[in-house]
Amino acid sequence: MIGDSLRTAPLISAIRNTVKAGDIVVDIGTGLGILAIEAAKCGAKTVHAIEIDAEAIAMARKNAHTAGLHEKIIFHEQLSFNSEIGCRADVIICETVGSFAFDENILSTLIDAKKRFLSADGTIIPQKLQLWGAGLSKIPATNRISETGKADSNHIVTEPTLLAAVDFKESFSDSIHVKQSLKCISDCEIKGFALWPKAFWGKSDITDASPFSAPTHWEQGIIGIEPRRFVRNEKATLEFIIGPHPENPMLMTERLWRWA
Repeated sequence: MIGDSLRTAPLISAIRNTVKAGDIVVDIGTGLGILAIEAAKCGAKTVHAIEIDAEAIAMARKNAHTAGLHEKIIFHEQLSFNSEIGCRADVIICETVGSFAFDENILSTLIDAKKRFLSADGTIIPQKLQLWGAGLSKIPATNRISETGKADSNHIVTEPTLLAAVDFKESFSDSIHVKQSLKCISDCEIKGFALWPKAFWGKSDITDASPFSAPTHWEQGIIGIEPRRFVRNEKATLEFIIGPHPENPMLMTERLWRWA
């Protein structure tokens, strides 16, 4: 993920364009601390770096010491839902974006973080997040656990379509429920769909995980479905839900889909 320049470079640019000297910053899901360290380099007074993975946060602490910025960064080894920062933040960074855009609990995480951490005029990175999708005539090899793969653009048989969009400055729900029609670009049999995120980290700092763009670590989220035949210009309608999983809503999301 760190080596994914299409993800990391625009994220770093957004941080540099947003964080000002003296800011309080919260980095949710800090991982190895790369973004927290960047915020500290930009002049943040304090960075609260939140991470539940003990091994990752141990490495993040080492990285902060190596960078000479450990005194500016406070590490919280827990979920953000259980964290307290004792003040209001000027900037929240939350890179918990998945291949299905909203499948790493970013919605419920930021609803809670906005309410408890963010100042009235504070900024969230990413500013906006979109979920796009397209029909597939052939399902690519897919990681069985993450349900992700590299969709071949030659097998895309509908127009790429915006399925859902969230502006984090506005109010939003902890789940999305999409019913969207996708226009077929040829006579085809749709066997599944490729879904992908488009993240607007800042005004001009964007990562697009489209199969028509250079590949990112996200690849595409792949969902198989009962095959159906369509003719050119006919619309295929998909119903799709992403929301907190009822068994573990703080850590897991649930994805449900069907023909509509």
